[in-house]
Amino acid sequence: MIENEGIRVEETRSCLLCENEGNLLYGGLRDFLFGAPGIWSLMRCPNCGLVWLNPRPLPDDIGKLYSQYYTHQIPEHPQKNLAGIRKRAKASILQSCFGYHMDGSNRILGSVLGRIGLLEEIIGAGVRYLKAGDKGRLLDVGCGNGLFLDRMRQYGWDVMGVETDGCAVSVAREKFGLEVFHGSLEEAMFPEGCFDAITVNHVIEHISDPIRLLKECCRLLRPYGKLAIITPNMDSLGAHLFCECWRGLEIPRHQFLFTQKTLRACIEAAGLDVQDARTTANLACFIWAASCSIKKKEESLERPLDVPSNMVRLEALAFQILEYGLCWLKEYGEEIVVLASKKNESGIDKAMRK
Repeated sequence: MIENEGIRVEETRSCLLCENEGNLLYGGLRDFLFGAPGIWSLMRCPNCGLVWLNPRPLPDDIGKLYSQYYTHQIPEHPQKNLAGIRKRAKASILQSCFGYHMDGSNRILGSVLGRIGLLEEIIGAGVRYLKAGDKGRLLDVGCGNGLFLDRMRQYGWDVMGVETDGCAVSVAREKFGLEVFHGSLEEAMFPEGCFDAITVNHVIEHISDPIRLLKECCRLLRPYGKLAIITPNMDSLGAHLFCECWRGLEIPRHQFLFTQKTLRACIEAAGLDVQDARTTANLACFIWAASCSIKKKEESLERPLDVPSNMVRLEALAFQILEYGLCWLKEYGEEIVVLASKKNESGIDKAMRK
């Protein structure tokens, strides 16, 4: 048995997709965010470009890496004098771009604001880019405290969650009254074809076998059901600029890191059809500020992680605008967004669906 500062681990040198031996991408990495123990490396496949954590923690020890971790949700704290304006703008974009009819919405305002693509990306992330016309039974894998599911329930979805964190499950059940299974998706043993949509938001990178997870999602989807996946983009502008200090690496909790190409390969290997794939600058502000803080921490091990200064916030906003513009030319966004569904059984069936 191999131990990495108290964490039991195993060597993982072969690519999940093509079984080639990986090359060292970054070595000697530590967790500067939440202080998990261990010294870690990232490997990259020379053939397909998939990136993975090495060594890999054994399943029974993964919980030790999350002892100081917080939920993936990034809360919004709008200023009170702007809250009403923001709420109306959000409702208008959701109606115009995604079909959700809400109080305070205005179709004309939504049409105007929806032309600002970055705003559409940011608002769309709140519904995982699912359209109102797809409404039905929704499963959120890794639902955290249930905030997203509660929102989607208000928008008319029949919702359910899966979460491995017992504390988060308690919050989702007690605060929001949600039906949430405590455990992994495979352990839930839902019947085949019982969901119209499944969302996997910043979860697949934490999983030791992402293809297995995707196969289970495929089994659970009804015909033409939607799978929405959001995950950090290893080809992003931030990843190129910050390298081993990039916030998206999330060492050692992120076991895999994807490009649009490698995520598509995993999805297709699971028997799913990719309908839409793109990168977005939605989290670019957050990534810039957090990566700057990690870089300072690495340069001075005694220095705590910073609260972003006003200058860093301005830099982050400029970075987000720049990245959004570059996304039109190359897959530079901080997040990959993929919408997929079950593969059609025949070309005739596909033509009838259109």
